Amino acid sequence: MRSSFGETRRLRPGVRIGLWLAPLVLFFCGGAYACPGSAPFAAPQDINLTGGGQAAETYSAPAGSAIIDPHISLCPPPAIAAVNWSLAPGAGCSAASATSITCNSLTVTIPPNGSSVDKQVTLSGSMPGSPALFSVTVSNAANPANVASRDYAFFVSSSGTGWGDPHMTTVDGVRYDFQGAGEFTALLDRETGLEIQTRQIPVATTSLPGENAYAGLRTCVSLYNAVATRVGGHRVSYEPNISGVPDPSGLQLRIDGALKALGDRGVDLGPGARIVRLDQDGGIEIDYPEGAILVVTPAYWADQQKWYLNVTVSNTTARSGILGALAPRSWLPALRNNQSLGARPDSADERYAQLYEKFADSWRVKDGSSLFDYAPGVSTGTFTNASWPIKNPTSCGLRGEPSANPIDGKVAEQLCRAIEDEHMHADCVFDVSVTGEPGIAKTYVKTQEHRPGATKVTVTGSRETTAVAETAVFTARVAQTRLHAQKPTTGAVQFLVDGAKADSPVALDAEGEAKWSTASLSIGRHRVSAEFVPIAGGWGVPLLTTLSPQIEHVVSANNDLWRWLLILLVVISIVAAVWLLLRSK
Repeated sequence: MRSSFGETRRLRPGVRIGLWLAPLVLFFCGGAYACPGSAPFAAPQDINLTGGGQAAETYSAPAGSAIIDPHISLCPPPAIAAVNWSLAPGAGCSAASATSITCNSLTVTIPPNGSSVDKQVTLSGSMPGSPALFSVTVSNAANPANVASRDYAFFVSSSGTGWGDPHMTTVDGVRYDFQGAGEFTALLDRETGLEIQTRQIPVATTSLPGENAYAGLRTCVSLYNAVATRVGGHRVSYEPNISGVPDPSGLQLRIDGALKALGDRGVDLGPGARIVRLDQDGGIEIDYPEGAILVVTPAYWADQQKWYLNVTVSNTTARSGILGALAPRSWLPALRNNQSLGARPDSADERYAQLYEKFADSWRVKDGSSLFDYAPGVSTGTFTNASWPIKNPTSCGLRGEPSANPIDGKVAEQLCRAIEDEHMHADCVFDVSVTGEPGIAKTYVKTQEHRPGATKVTVTGSRETTAVAETAVFTARVAQTRLHAQKPTTGAVQFLVDGAKADSPVALDAEGEAKWSTASLSIGRHRVSAEFVPIAGGWGVPLLTTLSPQIEHVVSANNDLWRWLLILLVVISIVAAVWLLLRSK
């Protein structure tokens, strides 16, 4: 991508700048200048006046993300009397005054020239809803030749998902089903060249699924079977054994066509680009230099001898493809040529023709553009079934394929009970019901666990039992479920006793822990849990609220009181016995 200021570069994902004026606001950033002798990326010291020159940075975050007073500072702070700042608005920004510019919802303010105190540019507001470009220049007032400048590009990032019998969520949040069969471009960023391709295979079932609410069509189903992408200048594929022989041992990872074993440390593919293993079942994460994160969660269906998988993409600026944004005034994403299909047709036949013929064919992968790996004699055409899903089907059988039997919806509901998101839960129940494959529910659970921002909360007590009025101490620990998460866990924990809030939320410490103590629990058994409360707003993938499992804590009567009462009773008994003995004489 090239801005009006010259070449801009995307920043490495996972490396973030901590903002000392707003330590809870995180940028996706990499390659920013760090003062010699200071911790890398410890502060947003982006402009090096001493060295001068020009550089460029690109930031991305979901639209509407809060920007809580971050700033751009000199590095190192100059020991000079006067520093001059200037701003140059680019695309998406305009000059509001001599000292500030506006970029939709973002305001950029410079200090007055000649100031010896204010040596920073302040940003406030929220992430612009459309691309915003501007330039910051700083110079030594006493030596105008000593100049440094930096170009800043802000882009909206989004998430897109495809899981189960492919239920799609576009990067602008629209949910629809796409049951096509073949290889398709799921996401394409025309600026950066990022592309993710997915393979979908038809699934024979003895049941005919109900009508999809968004498209108003009743169709047979398919499943994701493989994924391929370009990352860091490399072509990466993750697919079943290309020999075509069913192989339950695992999916095959290839980088530039070469089979690659993925160890515990993963594989680096250049600055900001890597592939890491998420679990022992074949889940992987692919990080892109552009900041996007692709998570693939696979499973093997033994009865069908097929691999299937879920695909989630986070923090991407890609807007085109099957998971792309809807075209203007259209019910579907734009075609590859950016053409809009317009409003949803009233006719079911026309809806089928648009979705499974025109739209599907537009985004089908061609032989010359495929990122997948194939055995000799195999091509993308081998996997193309343009007549799937069947139009107006009366059955969902496939010649030569065993048909999967459905299971009762109540059983599916129980298998999917751990899925928290309402829409994801409904999709899980649908998929398990139609296919009869319980493993699909487990794949949904893993997809939920591997979501960027997903958290897990556990609670422990210093003791299982305390006496009444005795202090009980509980510790909640919050951790991100992704093994390779790099964003620090910030926020607070709300402790709950028997389902009710107990006192105010407790802030997490640097270790992701929060402690709560109380001496006011009543006698009896109590259920103690904790809910993670992330900081609202912020940059990057937001952390998700999570409720911990409950632990039991017992409060007994005061043991010391009972002990003294018992002693008193014994003394009284002895005194009474002696008195009776003496009286009897």
